[in-house]
Amino acid sequence: MSRTDTLMAEYPVKVTNLDKVLWPEAGVTKAEYIQYMIQMARIMIPHYTDRLLTVIRFPSGIHDKSFYQKNIPDGAPDWLKTHPVYSDDSHRDIHYLVVDNTATLLWLANQAAMELHPSYAKIHNLDQPTNIAFDLDPTVKEVDIAGFKKAVRVALHLKEALDDLGLPSYPKTSGATGLQIFIPIAPGYTFEDTRLITQFLAHYIVQKAPDICTIERLKKDRGDKVYFDYLQHWKNKTLSGPYTPRAVPSAAVSSPLSWDELREGVTPDLFTIRTMPRRIAEVGDLFAPMSQPGVEIRDILHFIKHHPTGSL
Repeated sequence: MSRTDTLMAEYPVKVTNLDKVLWPEAGVTKAEYIQYMIQMARIMIPHYTDRLLTVIRFPSGIHDKSFYQKNIPDGAPDWLKTHPVYSDDSHRDIHYLVVDNTATLLWLANQAAMELHPSYAKIHNLDQPTNIAFDLDPTVKEVDIAGFKKAVRVALHLKEALDDLGLPSYPKTSGATGLQIFIPIAPGYTFEDTRLITQFLAHYIVQKAPDICTIERLKKDRGDKVYFDYLQHWKNKTLSGPYTPRAVPSAAVSSPLSWDELREGVTPDLFTIRTMPRRIAEVGDLFAPMSQPGVEIRDILHFIKHHPTGSL
């Protein structure tokens, strides 16, 4: 690629400042990020299609100023797909971007939108999530392997509980320090329904592993425990999406994993913009079940309503 170019995807995408270094420690440039999107588009698009997208942009790289962006910016190409959602806070429609093709991913990369956060629900029914998500967050400021390994221990306790409930589960790294566990669910359930499950299991895991897990919201009161964030799965909240890069020195991405890999001791820094395309060629998309029909949770909700104290 030259310093400025036009790439042809479903639509022409002008890309600029291709030599700009976005991840200095890893030496990853905007050109390399764009190339990553080209290689990963086929895998990524099913996980973002028909979902509202919030991004974090880092125009001058990960160590400079960044900002969240929900509303599509002025001057954006008119071929980008958007979906309006009325904001009670700002008393206006927010026009969210919706990723439905490779060209959109290339445009995002050129915008230095380096963290992509899709909604839990799809645009045709934003009150009904297609998944349940658990966010396990080590109480550390930077990428810390010891903290991640502690999050793995909590995740394995959660896996055991989910197996007991008959729920399939799919882990992925956050790309930074944490782990996220997802369950695909059938249509027809609300965020109020999924909150019953996330809250129940959070309390259960804290009872089972109180030495390493907490639901304490104040960071200063967590000690070195893993924060089981059951509140993050909710309307208008998001987590990092599958395969999105993160603003960390290694240029790590949010990588789906197998449970065996977690037991064997993998760490987040192994999964980066440079290594992920090769990993996909070797193991495929381990998050593919998240784009397929989900499981019924009616019986689980009935069980929880009759076992409110967090015991299985």
